[in-house]
Amino acid sequence: MNILEKNMETFIKILDLVKGRNYPVILSGSTSLALQGVDIEVHDIDIVTDKEGALRLDELLKEYNVVKMEYSSTEKYKSYFGTYIIDDNKVEVMGEFQYKLQNGDWSIENHLHDIYMINYKGVDIPVLSLQQELVEYENADKIETINKIKEKINKTK
Repeated sequence: MNILEKNMETFIKILDLVKGRNYPVILSGSTSLALQGVDIEVHDIDIVTDKEGALRLDELLKEYNVVKMEYSSTEKYKSYFGTYIIDDNKVEVMGEFQYKLQNGDWSIENHLHDIYMINYKGVDIPVLSLQQELVEYENADKIETINKIKEKINKTK
């Protein structure tokens, strides 16, 4: 089983754990990009949600917690943030995630962007669009990833 498959297995376990929820649980980052066909090395599982989702996921995943869920901010980012290890996979949960735009303003909260469903082995997986992921990676100046996302977007036009 490759890293993408392992990460997806863990993400689906989390989705099953929160069935019937009234908060978003959205796959983002390298696992989401690979799932959407970007040729990228897969790392951890990034989940974006709102404040309620971050706090509820923290409670549901407390036995796996390695970095306590709390609100934090830097000059470039702010969110509720916690880290978990589930089935040897690193899972980062970000609630109300925002990043500083090049004009100095803060972005809208990540979970408020359009969400798309990707079917993976019969399970609908909520993801951010490649275009939104591109904006975020451009903001972080991750050139290699930016180029790979642009390549995938251009292939699908």
